[in-house]
Amino acid sequence: MRKWIAPTGFLPQDPAHPSNEHMEATMNTDAVASPALRESPVDSSFLAGNSVLEVLGLVPRPGSFALEALEGLPRHDLGPTQVLCYSGRPVAQVDSYAGARLIDLLDACGLSERPRSELKRCVVVARGDDGYQAIFSWNELYNSTIGEKVLVLYEKNGEALDAHLGTICLISAGDSRLGPRHLRGLRQVAVKML
Repeated sequence: MRKWIAPTGFLPQDPAHPSNEHMEATMNTDAVASPALRESPVDSSFLAGNSVLEVLGLVPRPGSFALEALEGLPRHDLGPTQVLCYSGRPVAQVDSYAGARLIDLLDACGLSERPRSELKRCVVVARGDDGYQAIFSWNELYNSTIGEKVLVLYEKNGEALDAHLGTICLISAGDSRLGPRHLRGLRQVAVKML
C-alpha cells in the first residue's frame, strides 16, 4: 500500500473527508496490473501543476497517473509527423513524438477484463484541460489499426512537450488528419457505455 494525494472530487464522497480540499488516501497499488505503475505513486507536485491524468468510468481500477507512471508504460515512438487540421491546413511538423498507447493505459486500469458484450458498447472520451474532447469507440481502439497509434504523448523531439501542448497530450496518429483528435493538456480519460 502506498500513500497518494487524490485530486478534489476524485474519491467517492466520505463525510470524514471534505470535498473542497485535496485528500490523502491509501490505494492498493498492487492491484494495478503494470509493475511500472505500482512503482510510481502520484506525487503532489504533479497535482499542484495539474499534470495528472485521471482514468475513470467503467474501468475496474480507475486511477490518477503522474508523468513517471506514464513513462513506465511501454514506449512508442512516432517518426516525422505532420499535424493537419480538418480543412487540411498544416498545424505542426514534428520530427518525433513519444508516449504510451492509450490502450496500454486502459488495460493497466483493467478495461480488457470487462465482458466482451459490454466492451462492444463502450466509448472512450479523452478530455483536455481546455474542455476539448476526442471520442473513440472500443472497436476503433481494439479492433482497428487506429488503436495502435492513439498515443498519450509526453515527449517531442527527444524533450518534454512544448508548454502550449501541456505536460501530457493525446494524438490519434492513424487518422487521415491528426488535428481533430490532437488534445492538448490531456487531463481525463473516461470510459462510458452506450
